Amino acid sequence: MRKESFEAAQPSIKEYFSQINEKAFTTHDLSIIFENKRFDWKIAAYRNSKHFIKFLADNNILNSTKLKHQVSGSIKTILSKRNGNFYDIALTIKKDGYLSNYTAMAIHELTLQIPKSIYISFLKSDDRVAQKTIGKLSQDSIDKAFSKKQRQTSEIYKSEKENYRIYLIQKNFTLDNVGVITKNGLRYTDLERTLIDIAIRPAYSGGVFEVLDAFSAAKEKVDLVKLERYLNTLDYTYPYHQLIGFYLNKANYNQEELRIFQNKITNYNFYLTYNISNKEFDQDWKIFYPKGF
Repeated sequence: MRKESFEAAQPSIKEYFSQINEKAFTTHDLSIIFENKRFDWKIAAYRNSKHFIKFLADNNILNSTKLKHQVSGSIKTILSKRNGNFYDIALTIKKDGYLSNYTAMAIHELTLQIPKSIYISFLKSDDRVAQKTIGKLSQDSIDKAFSKKQRQTSEIYKSEKENYRIYLIQKNFTLDNVGVITKNGLRYTDLERTLIDIAIRPAYSGGVFEVLDAFSAAKEKVDLVKLERYLNTLDYTYPYHQLIGFYLNKANYNQEELRIFQNKITNYNFYLTYNISNKEFDQDWKIFYPKGF
């Protein structure tokens, strides 16, 4: 009896997926693969990409993961190789994105936690221009902004079975490769960029105490000159040199090494995080921080 076309092509399909570098695929990715390869695999004309995707899952060529959007309730299906993990799955959702914040902390071994929240940052086109037209910074605007809770993304997907959450974070700068590296097939922030990101957005990084622990854990391997250069390149509106310097000082870094950050202290008072209800003030770094920090 003649074999059904998918069954006959199964060895070739398996070989194809074993040879390509990608480890996870959206249904759209797989539709493109199907259309490009169906004639090589001699797939019957009545078969379509939905049949192909079902065939891959039913025959354990790829594993299927369903992700539910936490606002809209829509379901996104990702198929992955056996050696793929949730980092690969998260990155295939936003292909121009990179692993950041708490996820990058875990990759760099800056936390003892094993987070089930995965953070993917991606870039917003032309936002750098908008960032520079928001008006002159003032103490009043800083106080007002940091009196509120930190804005957080609503673009969150949850894997119901494995209980992972994937957070998609839109970034404000078009300088997309500052401190972003690719290693072992994963795209993520290097150590210095990770420290900047977690200091700026502690809510995506386990909170300010986790951030401080990360700065302590990085002490023997961070390049402070590179970190300061990244800050200059990113050219943030807010005085984040003060914020980074405060963390470095709290983590007992060499005082001589902190001069490059001390030299950038502005006339503005700044905040360790948002919406601090009971705060204290560090006069040297001009930073408000939670009492007991």
